[in-house]
Amino acid sequence: MHRIAVLGTITRDTVIYPDARKIESFGGILYNILALSYLGKGNVQIYPICNLGYDAYDSVLGILKECKNVRTEGIKKVRVRNNHNLLLYDQKGNREEISKNSVPQLTYSQAKSFLDCDVILVNFISGKDLDLKTLKKLRRSATGLIFMDVHSFILGRRKNGRRFVKVPRNWKAWTSCADIVQCNFSELEELSGKKLARFGQIKSFARSLLASRIKTLLVTKGEEKGYVFQAGKKGIKFNRSIVPKIKKVKDLTGCGDVFSAGFLISYSRSKDPVLSANFANSVATNKCRFLGIERLSELLSQRLNF
Repeated sequence: MHRIAVLGTITRDTVIYPDARKIESFGGILYNILALSYLGKGNVQIYPICNLGYDAYDSVLGILKECKNVRTEGIKKVRVRNNHNLLLYDQKGNREEISKNSVPQLTYSQAKSFLDCDVILVNFISGKDLDLKTLKKLRRSATGLIFMDVHSFILGRRKNGRRFVKVPRNWKAWTSCADIVQCNFSELEELSGKKLARFGQIKSFARSLLASRIKTLLVTKGEEKGYVFQAGKKGIKFNRSIVPKIKKVKDLTGCGDVFSAGFLISYSRSKDPVLSANFANSVATNKCRFLGIERLSELLSQRLNF
C-alpha cells in the first residue's frame, strides 16, 4: 500500500464565472485528496493533514467518509471559521482571488505521525499553511519524497483579503526542502524575477533550481505542452509533457491540484516523471470539463497508461 500525506488547507470556495454562473464548493487540498483517492483506488492510502474550521468540519468529513482509502485522523477541528475564497474568473480564464478567514498554521507535532509516508505532498493554499521552520524539520525527518506545489506560496494577502503576487525573498530555502516541485509557467517567471521568453532562459533557471536538493521540476502551461526537468549525473534532462486537447473548458479551479494527484499516482508505480506528467495532464484536462469537486469521482474511470 502506497501512503501519501497531504499538507495544506481545505477551503470553502465561491466561484463566479464571466457569464455570472456561481458555484459554492469546497476546494484547496480537497481536490488533491479526492483525486488521489479516486485514481489510487485500493492501492493508495491518503492522510490529509490540515486544520479545518468548525463551520466546515462536518461537511468535509461527510464527503471524505465516502472515500475508504482516506484516513482523517490528521484533520483537526479548530475554533475559528474556515478559510473562504472568492474566485472571480474573466473571459480569458484569469482569476482574481479574495480570501476571508484563516485557520492556524500546521505544526510539526501535527505532521510527525505521518513522516514515514512514501510521499508528503505540501500544497500551499493559503500561503501560510505552515512555516519554514516546520518545513525544514519535516525535511530532516521524512523518510519518503517531499512533493511541493508552489501554488499560493507566492501570493500575499491585503487587509481586504485580495491576493496579489508577492514572492518571498527566501523562497529558495522553501523549495530546496522538496524533491519534486510543481508550478505553472507564470509562477516560474515570478520566481525567476523576469520574463522567460526563450527556452535557454527557462532551462538556465531550471538548472539553478535543480542545483539545490530538487530532483525534478514540473512546469505546467495550461493547454500547451509543459516541461519536465530532471537532475542527473550527466546534467539536466529535459522533456516536454503532452497535454490532450479539449473543446470546451468549464472550470480551471483545482486543475493544478488534480495534476499533482495524477502525477503521484502514476509515479508511485512507474518512477518515470515524464510518463507521470503525461498522465497528470490527462486527468487535469478531464477536470476542466466540469465544475468544482462534485464530479471528481469520474476520475475513477481514468486508466494509467502503462
